[in-house]
Amino acid sequence: MSCETQMHLLLLSELVSAIRANDSDTFRGWLSGGIQDLGRPAVEELMLEWRMNPLVSVEEMDRLVGWHLGVSI
Repeated sequence: MSCETQMHLLLLSELVSAIRANDSDTFRGWLSGGIQDLGRPAVEELMLEWRMNPLVSVEEMDRLVGWHLGVSI
């Protein structure tokens, strides 16, 4: 497994963990760090793939959208 793939998996797991913990500050921190380390296009691709991936429930995805809009659910 390449280093880049490992970084993507780490970022994805940390973002999901932050969503499940309802911790918007940690989520934003990992998202910001991921954008800096991997680049915005790579992180956007990960986020878009989540919609097709069962790792995140509908409720968690709603919370993610709320955080993006600045609302705490």
